[in-house]
Amino acid sequence: MSTKLKFEFNGFEDVIKRLTNLEGDVKATAEKALKECHRQVTNDALQAIKPHKDTGVTEKSLYTDGEVKWTGTQASVPVGFSIRKGGIASIMLMYGTPKIPKDQNLYNALSPKSKKLESKVKQIQEDIFYEEIRRLNG
Repeated sequence: MSTKLKFEFNGFEDVIKRLTNLEGDVKATAEKALKECHRQVTNDALQAIKPHKDTGVTEKSLYTDGEVKWTGTQASVPVGFSIRKGGIASIMLMYGTPKIPKDQNLYNALSPKSKKLESKVKQIQEDIFYEEIRRLNG
């Protein structure tokens, strides 16, 4: 199962204004933040999928490139498993079946409903944006 990471933290609009006022590169900072989120989330997913490596097909279906896609002013990066490339089992592993319980580690690593994932992504994004603002402030 795949999802897309995007920007969602309190005060994001204010951070963008501050960065713009400091003549910072908002696009480059956004891409840096998304790529770091992708790296860390993918690493967590790789650790969580290891116990399920019967054939390795699901693990190989993980999005590993971290390429940021822009649609107008919105940026996102895919994370998780590509269903087309063999990631269908990830859905059953993450959410469970009537006979198999869900893998909580995999769920925490990738589910869009995971509070742990949401918190981690927000923190990474905030840290990178505020780090850039501090750098520009000298």
